[in-house]
Amino acid sequence: MIKADQPTCFPDDVAVVVSSKNDNTMLDRSRSFHDAPAIRDRAQFCEQVSLRYDHCVFQLIQYDDNQTYCHVVEVNESDVTAEREEVAGDGLFTTIQGVGLFLPVADCVATVVYDPVLRYIALLHLGRHATYADLSTCAVTYFTEKGSRPNDLIVWMSPSAKRETYWVDNFDFENDPKWQNYYEKNDGKYYLDLPGYNQQRFIENGVQPANIHISGINTMTNPDYFSHRGGDAKGRIAVVAMIR
Repeated sequence: MIKADQPTCFPDDVAVVVSSKNDNTMLDRSRSFHDAPAIRDRAQFCEQVSLRYDHCVFQLIQYDDNQTYCHVVEVNESDVTAEREEVAGDGLFTTIQGVGLFLPVADCVATVVYDPVLRYIALLHLGRHATYADLSTCAVTYFTEKGSRPNDLIVWMSPSAKRETYWVDNFDFENDPKWQNYYEKNDGKYYLDLPGYNQQRFIENGVQPANIHISGINTMTNPDYFSHRGGDAKGRIAVVAMIR
């Protein structure tokens, strides 16, 4: 864990931390989700910040034709890893103190949304698919339906792939006005600004710009972080979020 890279925008009643390569991989994609070395490293990482991995919910991201990529799931004590190995969802939400949300990522934008008034927290997987599906808007709507006011929400986005290095071959939103400032086409490739696009969606849904914080770390160029696009298909960092 790199102290200088940790978020500082949250109050003391919530813990949000991000691992780095020096914590080892939080998920080896060449092995099972819950192999013994990964569980050991997850537990050791959590212990550094006085959290317990067996009080966390492992967020499982699924990719297939049946996914909407904007599915937010509420979790509670019965969902922690001691009772259940994982919960599938593009976003996990909890109101329960002491239940940690644990998301492994490499290049995608792990995003924490916190309501400091009602003490609700969510962890979102804002990768390309979920960004296209407007998960950020779905999340604000979810909080609002639970009684939150969007202008109270605090948002933090993790180290991730940035526009200057993150490209796709095909892009269906080239003529979508919402995307005009968040992509550029160069040599037949589309370079996407996923953090910037999601930031704008949060703002349009009522989150105050001053309450949105984006890590400047580019996982594709920073050697301290795993990058799938950078050639490491196995390694993953993790973001953990918990109400104390």
